[in-house]
Amino acid sequence: MQAAKEQIDLFLKKCDEVTASGFILADTKIGELLKAIAASDLLYAFFREITRGFDYPAACRRCMAAAEGGRKKLLFPEDPVEKLAFIFCLLVDFDNKTLDLSAFLQEYFYGDGSIYESFYAFCNQVIKPFRGAIKAMFKDGVPHLSRPAAGPDALAGAVAAERDEVVLSSLPDPRKVDALLLLNALEDCAGGREPARLAGALCGYLYFADACGRRGKHVAAMRAAFDSIKEAL
Repeated sequence: MQAAKEQIDLFLKKCDEVTASGFILADTKIGELLKAIAASDLLYAFFREITRGFDYPAACRRCMAAAEGGRKKLLFPEDPVEKLAFIFCLLVDFDNKTLDLSAFLQEYFYGDGSIYESFYAFCNQVIKPFRGAIKAMFKDGVPHLSRPAAGPDALAGAVAAERDEVVLSSLPDPRKVDALLLLNALEDCAGGREPARLAGALCGYLYFADACGRRGKHVAAMRAAFDSIKEAL
């Protein structure tokens, strides 16, 4: 647990260094922040999981919206975990030079026109909330996601919703049939008292979903349920 705390403390320190650096050193400090994430088993696994299936281009289209008067304003996903995924991907884009930080600040954090004031606003609206969310989630070394627990009712709802989405999806008909067979079996297991069978059914559908590119919150809920059940076996 101490190692986990040290990893989180380093992340928090690197966030503080970004906000204290000023615009001139921002690129370097953002790179160091991302390296701290990559070097942490805990944070690397966390961000890998929350960005799995996250549609970053679609989030950009929604969040980088034009405001009144033609000026742009950076918005954020309402879901707190998707917000973290969005900010993480945004920082990666800055580090990779896919996005130019200076141009981004002038476009979305214009303020009084000063690049330094723009960077100050960016830190207050992006870096500090990013830091605060991770600190809150990993307060005891274990991530606490602000999403509904993957209990029996939540799992049953996710399975039913996934079935509806599969029927309306662009999957070829033979794949739809396979998906529905798996989901029906999963539904039968979900109501019983045999966690090993339920874990097997979940595992089967999750492998199918990965192979067919099925993503989204319903698959994520089933994955969370699978991880929880597997740990208890």
